[in-house]
Amino acid sequence: MKVKFLTGCRFLTAVLLVMALTGCSLIPGGKDKAPEPTTPTLSEVVEVSEDYYGSITPYKQNQTRGMLADTKYRVDFSHLELGLMEFARETYPTSDYYFQEGQVIKKEQVTQWIAQEKTAGANGKKKNGILVHVLEHDYLSKKDKSLAGMVLGLSLSPNYQDATGQDKVYTAQELQAKGQQVAVRIVQSVRATNPEVPILILMYQVPEVNSTLVPGHFIMSGTVGANEATISKWLPIEEEYFLFPSSEVEQKYPEQSLQYDKLMRQSKGYFPEYIGMTGLGRFMDGKLTEITITATAEYDSRTEALQFTQFAAGSINQLFDKSVHVNLYVQSMNKPLSIYIRPTSGEPYMHIYRQ
Repeated sequence: MKVKFLTGCRFLTAVLLVMALTGCSLIPGGKDKAPEPTTPTLSEVVEVSEDYYGSITPYKQNQTRGMLADTKYRVDFSHLELGLMEFARETYPTSDYYFQEGQVIKKEQVTQWIAQEKTAGANGKKKNGILVHVLEHDYLSKKDKSLAGMVLGLSLSPNYQDATGQDKVYTAQELQAKGQQVAVRIVQSVRATNPEVPILILMYQVPEVNSTLVPGHFIMSGTVGANEATISKWLPIEEEYFLFPSSEVEQKYPEQSLQYDKLMRQSKGYFPEYIGMTGLGRFMDGKLTEITITATAEYDSRTEALQFTQFAAGSINQLFDKSVHVNLYVQSMNKPLSIYIRPTSGEPYMHIYRQ
């Protein structure tokens, strides 16, 4: 089974749709055929399409797995993981590398790095450092399956306390500068045991502590060349997420806000039974690249869900530029009803849940 690489919820949606429409397995088979057709075997290498990373078996879990569950931050882990892979594709092409969860950095190391970032606060109290977590992804050479590249995602919090103990927030530039200092120390530690492997560093600003809708976002990248001990080529990443509708997106991106408002008015005017529509937009370099819309109905009529999805899809195609990837999820208060996906390339597709 071939799976196209998609970021964020797009990847999960694609997989679910393939399962629902074709009934295929989530585990793609290897290229090598078993000697006997009646005896299933699992290839040592799990191949997928050239757009997505293959992997090797047995599957190894990340050495820092579960650490984020102990933090107070609602880190959107799916966005973090898939975002790391999205940026990695530019450095480690899917045609030349296999993916493997991090096997070099241990939990104890991450715990130590986080502890080192805690400094004395007001009245002798400890305050939170900016480092929340470190996520490692490994990339193996397809030639000999050796470790040939690493990606390190540094989850950072902009919240801190000043000398008087008051809560403050670092600006984006301040967090980038302090993140670079943290990255230098982490790279030095990793280089002690892996002096030759190239490393891609990605800084990820975690969302607000009480945020349940808006995920964190990437703010900067840096690279460490093979056999190099220092980080070079620091580049800012302009990624933002906004809720639709909201005063924040209306103020910063009025055109996109008006487009969404028109979609809501058209949908509610034609289908008043739908009691709510919320959207989450992803902006890269000031441009809307993806929007995920959730429409909630009062009851689970499949025929109404079908008509609503078709109507909304028509409005989406009229209002949003083709360069914007659109995910539409239609649900009742209790269950999903339908999905409409319009990718930036290829044909859009729709699925109506039957149960």
